[in-house]
Formats: sequence, structure tokens, C-alpha cells
Amino acid sequence: MNKLRVYISHSIRGIKGSEATHDEMSANNAKAIEFCQELKVGCPDVDFYCPAEHDEFVSLAYENEILTDVEILEIDCRIINDRHLVLAWEPGKHTSNGMMTELVHAAIAGVELAVVKTVDQAIKVINAVQLRRLR
Repeated sequence: MNKLRVYISHSIRGIKGSEATHDEMSANNAKAIEFCQELKVGCPDVDFYCPAEHDEFVSLAYENEILTDVEILEIDCRIINDRHLVLAWEPGKHTSNGMMTELVHAAIAGVELAVVKTVDQAIKVINAVQLRRLR
């Protein structure tokens, strides 16, 4: 069986949206990276894609007007197409516009999705998806 491939959807700008500062976005990404690292320890046989781990490229492309936020999300959705599961990480009560775009895309594309707040919840979802894939 192929490795389970999971996309981690997370907020980069946070509740402030387009008003978020570079430092606030960096802090949000750092939290998402920590979440992803904990998942990698808890699920070492899973292939995770965490956008925050690639943010330097994305930020430079956006800040230099090479890519728009719409184009960045289009690329994220193409990545989602090659995943078995999208985990939307919402440690608070905020779903960003980008996350909503990713979730809607996953639903339309037939990619399983779940919203989680903790690493433990995420691991339970991953285990359930892996069990279904064995059947």
C-alpha cells in the first residue's frame, strides 16, 4: 500500500487577514510547523505537506508580485489533488479564506477532509483513514 499523503491546511495570516504583519504571519507559520513536526513524530509512515514549511518561497513570490494570493491557492489546490487527506488545523475558532478555499477544493475533488484542533485529534483521524485504506 502507498504511503498516506496528507495536506495540512492552516492559517498563515490569521484572524487579521490581509492586515497581518510579517511578524504575525511568521508566528502563525512557526506554530503550524510545530504542529506538523509533532504529527511527523506521531505518524512517521505518513507523507505530510505543510505549507508553512515552504513559506519563504511563497512570501518572496507574493511580496515581489510574482504570484498573487489566488495563484498561490491554485498551486495549493493542485498539491491537494495528489493527497489522500486534508487536515484543516484550527487551534482557535478561525478558518481563513485560504483554508476555506482548500477545504472546498478537497471536497469537490473527492479528497477526504477533517478539521482538527490538536495533534491527538489529527492522529486519530489519520489512523482511521489508514484503517479504511486497508479494507
